[in-house]
Amino acid sequence: MRLFKKFTIFSILLGLSSVGLAQAATATRPYVSLLIQDTGGYITYEYAFSRTPSVLYSDGLLIVPNKIQTWQSPGQFVQTFMQKRELAAVPRILAAAEKSHLTDPKFDWGTPWIVDVPDTMFVTQISPRAAQTKLSIYALGFDADLTPKSKADARRAASGFRDKIESFSSELMWTKSRPTVWKPTKWVYMATESQPDVFTKTHKWFGSKALEFTSSCREMTSSENAKLNALLPKLNSSSRFSSNGKIWRLTVRPLFPHESGCQSIIN
Repeated sequence: MRLFKKFTIFSILLGLSSVGLAQAATATRPYVSLLIQDTGGYITYEYAFSRTPSVLYSDGLLIVPNKIQTWQSPGQFVQTFMQKRELAAVPRILAAAEKSHLTDPKFDWGTPWIVDVPDTMFVTQISPRAAQTKLSIYALGFDADLTPKSKADARRAASGFRDKIESFSSELMWTKSRPTVWKPTKWVYMATESQPDVFTKTHKWFGSKALEFTSSCREMTSSENAKLNALLPKLNSSSRFSSNGKIWRLTVRPLFPHESGCQSIIN
């Protein structure tokens, strides 16, 4: 049975209107209905660590990285994010994902002749009791020379689906409200010893423990989260921190609503 039909029958059997769906969604904790994220590739630890997903939750909340770039220098200290909520869009989006073969781990996407580029991971879950479906597409977007044409077309459809999600396409989200800024409150980080540059402003490290080099994730305490959130408006990509007689650069990544700490994030 196709995914769209499953959602239609499910709604009819329960007799749920849009309001009823909203009430049902609040009865259980929201879970990830769709997650899209790049993984792997020939990149630095810091870049891999800083990558974040686009996530649709079962209550209709969609959070995506902000794609708008500025020419401001120095750049932003952390990635910014946009959000929009539409509960009725969840089955619509999952049906579109199924139509693009993104709920089928056995689908053959082919392999482009290129090395060291990321995979794009798609995770879907159609109901609280259903198992998560996970698949990865290598080198999505590098499809020009792929044969047969059907595989190239399927990959382009997958890229198009991702673009629609990350642009809050009106084809999938029908509410006319504009996306708003999502402001994270919890963070994880990596620290690397650094040198100041011409734009650098050095801040005293606000953590309870001295900074030290690590190529893995470190979680911030509640107090550290609060201090970073208060300091964020003053920070940019050239900001550094002093700790234990040294200068440090932080790579900071937010925790999304479904993430509990370092062990739950995907690089």
